[in-house]
Amino acid sequence: MVAGRYDIIEEGPPRGPRRWAGIAVLAAILAVPVVVLLASREPGAVPRLPVPVPAPSRADVQETPNVLYPEPRRDGGREILDVVFPDGSRARIDYPADLGLARLGVRPALGGWLDGHPGPHRQLTVPSGGPAGVAQGRPMIRKMTERVTLWHPMSPAEGEVLLFAFDPWYVALRDLKTGMAFEQRMLWARNLRGRVTRSGYLVLTARPPLRLARAGEFRGGEPVGPQLWFGGARETLLVLAPVPGCDVTAIELPVIRERRRFSGEACRDGVYVAASGEQDKVERVIAGVGVRRLP
Repeated sequence: MVAGRYDIIEEGPPRGPRRWAGIAVLAAILAVPVVVLLASREPGAVPRLPVPVPAPSRADVQETPNVLYPEPRRDGGREILDVVFPDGSRARIDYPADLGLARLGVRPALGGWLDGHPGPHRQLTVPSGGPAGVAQGRPMIRKMTERVTLWHPMSPAEGEVLLFAFDPWYVALRDLKTGMAFEQRMLWARNLRGRVTRSGYLVLTARPPLRLARAGEFRGGEPVGPQLWFGGARETLLVLAPVPGCDVTAIELPVIRERRRFSGEACRDGVYVAASGEQDKVERVIAGVGVRRLP
């Protein structure tokens, strides 16, 4: 019979001296690590425990309003607001006081793109809830600059989100599924600028190669110039967009179309006015809102 690598063959019980010798050898072997460990420790030293590695956790981001509630003036039964678009242009709007448009809150929106870089334009919007609305409980991916962070997609159909902080506003660029290259994201992060007016409106500017859309510009068949959004979600949504030579038959806003609710539109002094929501409210908004451009 041939013994294998781990086979043990024993004939009869072990005999006296051999048995005690084996036990002595085994005890000596086991004692060596203990002696080494004790010798390596200084008197009074406390054993060091492994440093714990934190597991990824949900984002601890506080929700912020991220919307402006302007204070209207009253003139009889109407309210008056002097608004500032994200390109810095201004307009005066008035409406029946019972519509309460100022109480809906207002947020800016604007399109932009990188000159000399292929690809469609990107839309800058202001997410409800600020960073918490973008995070949706997930951790931030990384910081791009001191004011710009990168977050996970807000839906499976989209790409990652660049979030810009222009205190107290937060502006989101929700990328396409294909997404921009890292270098292109850095161009956005380094060259988009924002300032807040005394009345609280956000004005955006850009350095080349980043370019922001001007009033009346179209990309891919949709207007991408400066806009102001009043309300939204389950409320009535009112959109104001300066469009020189405004023609309602040639304009369609995705933010209105995608709500799949009753909508109406009009042109007032070169400003496109569109509303979506309950039919009665929309009809009253379109009929009652007046707009006048300011120098």
